[in-house]
Amino acid sequence: MQQSIIDFLRGFSKSIIQGFIEAQKHGGIENSIEEGIEKFRKKLFITGVAISLAGTGFFLTLWGIASAIDATFVMRGLGYVLIGLLGVLTGALLYKK
Repeated sequence: MQQSIIDFLRGFSKSIIQGFIEAQKHGGIENSIEEGIEKFRKKLFITGVAISLAGTGFFLTLWGIASAIDATFVMRGLGYVLIGLLGVLTGALLYKK
């Protein structure tokens, strides 16, 4: 009884190993892992670029608003302080949630 179980497990493990070897020959496992990592890297890069562009656009918009406030009311930098305070309060509210 024990010998038949051992023979079964030996044959089963050889079958699994042979299956992995065949899959590797056909590029099934290695290529799929490499392709998955490559797709993830590309998606991560595109997401990083999108976030940086959005952040730059947001910064330039706030800079424009602050410049307009300064130019309109001749506040000599107070517009930048007001926009900065607005940004800090918004960040604090988002952090709290």
